[in-house]
Amino acid sequence: MKAWIVDDPIEAVSAAVVFAETRGQAKVLAQSTDACEDMDFTDIRAIRAPELDRFYKGRPEMSWLDDDDRIAMVKYGGFYCNMEVDVYKEKCEACPAHEWCERYENEVME
Repeated sequence: MKAWIVDDPIEAVSAAVVFAETRGQAKVLAQSTDACEDMDFTDIRAIRAPELDRFYKGRPEMSWLDDDDRIAMVKYGGFYCNMEVDVYKEKCEACPAHEWCERYENEVME
């Protein structure tokens, strides 16, 4: 199964990782994610993320709430949370993926 990062290319507020064989299937799955639920099929961007293929667990979408998925998404997909780092420093440090988080490294560890 192939991993795809799906999002809104214009607003790029949030993204998800879905697993599908084709870009079209990924875009259909994206419509059931929080990141793309209100979007038209033609407006969704789906980018292959082969480095995340190995994390397929039989579920159509990776979960930010699953520690292993979060670590993989941060480490191999470049994901990060959208909270204000300077306000929530302790939460960043408690995140299971903070050691791979570029945003944490650049904004908290400065």
